[in-house]
This record gives sequence, structure tokens and C-alpha cells, in this order.
Amino acid sequence: MTGLAFLAPVQVKTTNAIHDINSVREALVFLNQWPKVRRGPVYSCAVRSCNAAIAGQMTTEQARQAFVSFARIAGVLAKSDFSPLAGVDQKPSVSERGP
Repeated sequence: MTGLAFLAPVQVKTTNAIHDINSVREALVFLNQWPKVRRGPVYSCAVRSCNAAIAGQMTTEQARQAFVSFARIAGVLAKSDFSPLAGVDQKPSVSERGP
């Protein structure tokens, strides 16, 4: 299915390795394997966001950001995430514009 691939992978760490999550579907596979006793509101939000993206009710980037938030809060985000759309259409701050 087109449109579900992330522009940049999300790297998550498990006890064995670091994994690249490259799409909404891969994020759902990772989430479905998450221990039930550790599932909470942020987990539920990430699952709902991924399902909404598959249904065309949310963008892939929005689902990616929900997954990144889950991974960060769960402590499995391998490194600081770079969103490929970060900074798009944003005005420079006062310090970036200069004097």
C-alpha cells in the first residue's frame, strides 16, 4: 500500500538490537508485540494513529510522530528522532534572522 512508508525510519532498541521502523505497518507490528502489562495511553494513541493512517484518516507523518512519542516515552527510541518535515514552512526565530 502506497503512502504508508515513513520518509525517515524510526530507530527503536530492544534488548537484542536496534531496529529501523520504516512504515506505519512496521510500527503496528512493533506495537502489537509490546508487552500487555506495559501498554498505556501513549501506546493506545500510537496504535489508533497508525490505524487511522491506514484508513486514510491521518497522514503517515502524523502516525510516525505518534509512534516516535510512544518510543520516546517507553524508553526505546534509539536516538534523537529527526522528522523529515521538521522546520518546513516555519519562520526563522529572531536569533536565526540575525540583528
